[in-house]
Amino acid sequence: MNTNPARTDADKLVQEWADAYNAQDFERFGALFTDDVAYSVRAYGFAFTGRDAFVSHIQEYAAAVPDRTLTPKRTIADGDLIAVETAFAGTSSGTVPALPPAGQPVTASFCTILRLRDGKIASQDDYIG
Repeated sequence: MNTNPARTDADKLVQEWADAYNAQDFERFGALFTDDVAYSVRAYGFAFTGRDAFVSHIQEYAAAVPDRTLTPKRTIADGDLIAVETAFAGTSSGTVPALPPAGQPVTASFCTILRLRDGKIASQDDYIG
């Protein structure tokens, strides 16, 4: 049984983050982030600052992989940092040239580093494996 309150809070936040993402509930997803959130996927050269820009990117990707699912596998929390190992799976709609053709699977493993500020996510850095 996990009796560490910080760990419990991190697990709850990560589950809410994944649930909102998977449900394509962009309002609920966006509410988890600060107004000035910084987002990056350095492997792809993506970097966004601000909740609206980040949520807009997530909405675009939802159209590219409409049945996508983000599954948290492991969470590690340390102070205001949370590391999350996730699995991503879905089917390409064929709308993004960098993804497989329509109907083909899209899979990836991520390590996501979330930095918190005042109970919200202030930065998200995704590392793709």
